[in-house]
Amino acid sequence: MSVKSITKFVWRRHQSHWNWIIMTSSLVVFLMALLWHSIILFFITAAGIVVSLQDFPDPDPPFSRIEKMLDFERKWLGKPWGWKKGLQTFGVSVSIFYVFWVCWIGSVMALLLFIGICVNISCVYGNKAMGIDEL
Repeated sequence: MSVKSITKFVWRRHQSHWNWIIMTSSLVVFLMALLWHSIILFFITAAGIVVSLQDFPDPDPPFSRIEKMLDFERKWLGKPWGWKKGLQTFGVSVSIFYVFWVCWIGSVMALLLFIGICVNISCVYGNKAMGIDEL
């Protein structure tokens, strides 16, 4: 198996609703494993990742929120690279590193600070979408 075929396989599984839910839940368990330095939770995460690579049927009707998230992801990946996409990629990469680091050192206050910043950014973009605030 080549890296490209493995990547296609994981991407195909990632696009399924049930697999996406299990992958996301495994990420949450992984963050808890980092926070509590628990090897048991790490093994549960590994088991969740293995289970998420199984072939599950899509629900009928599909989950609307998950479909919106997957559709957003598909559209974002389909856009050409530019300064905005590069800045978003940098911001997400730094955010992921920050959350992993904060969970590893066990600082709940720093994690809450990150959550507060994310909520604030969400409110700013929500206000912009409703025409309340110019960004």
